[in-house]
Amino acid sequence: MNQHPPYSVALHIGAHKTATTHLQRSFTMQQNALINAGVRYYGPESLRRPERSIADVFGLEVSKRPPRPTRSRQDQFAFMVKDGHRLVLSDENFIGVMHNKKGAMLSPLYPHAQKRVAALVDAVAPHPVDVFLSIRNPATFLTSAYGQALMGGLPMSFEEYIAKNPLDLIDWAGLVARLRAIPNLGEIVVWRFEEYRWRFYKATAAMMGPDADIRIAPIPNKVHIGLSEAAVDYILSQGQADCVDEARARFPVSDANPAFAPFDAAQIGAATEAYDAQIAQIDQMGGVTILRA
Repeated sequence: MNQHPPYSVALHIGAHKTATTHLQRSFTMQQNALINAGVRYYGPESLRRPERSIADVFGLEVSKRPPRPTRSRQDQFAFMVKDGHRLVLSDENFIGVMHNKKGAMLSPLYPHAQKRVAALVDAVAPHPVDVFLSIRNPATFLTSAYGQALMGGLPMSFEEYIAKNPLDLIDWAGLVARLRAIPNLGEIVVWRFEEYRWRFYKATAAMMGPDADIRIAPIPNKVHIGLSEAAVDYILSQGQADCVDEARARFPVSDANPAFAPFDAAQIGAATEAYDAQIAQIDQMGGVTILRA
């Protein structure tokens, strides 16, 4: 008789604007193969339904709204993993949304991440929880986040946005260090967004765990295309949020409409230097793996 692989959890926490939707849709498209391999995957399409978030279903007391679970934590785990052995949960909003209602990120970056992940680790104990995180150059991260703020109904200039969200706010090493301090947490696996297309198979294999002998194929196209400079200008000229789709359609990113790129060469150089230093810090942390070739 074959021995059942040990139960375990993979928690993919994003971060936002690091191809999370592409990865999630790639998993969703191959649910049957995952089930056959003993992997049960749940993404935003499941975990963002009313009262069905990770915190809701496991009864985690991590938000102002009191939890209302319908099952005990042990029963909920069994219900989700079913006859498999690896539970994969993916929702970047679990550790916090990107902006508050005024378009500002909180400091430190994702300040509630440690509390929320620690609560899940306790909830599913003794089954180990591994955390998966993609990080991104602060300059391009904030550029993309600004576009998200515009699409979310906050038509502010980039100067106003960067005053609320300076480059040095994006401290990935600090975030990983806070996560690494969680008692009984398993491995933390990190990859650079800039290398996503080359690290996709390693990232998905690590999320599925060593007992899943399958390969997830990436969906063929990008999911979210950023805004062009002309689209941003149009949105700001209109002074309203409901014209974002129109701006995207009228001014798609192309040779004629370059992508919005607000930082100059000196700022990008400084951001890249800071990013490289953060990666070096993460590389020195025990219990953390940075995916490379």
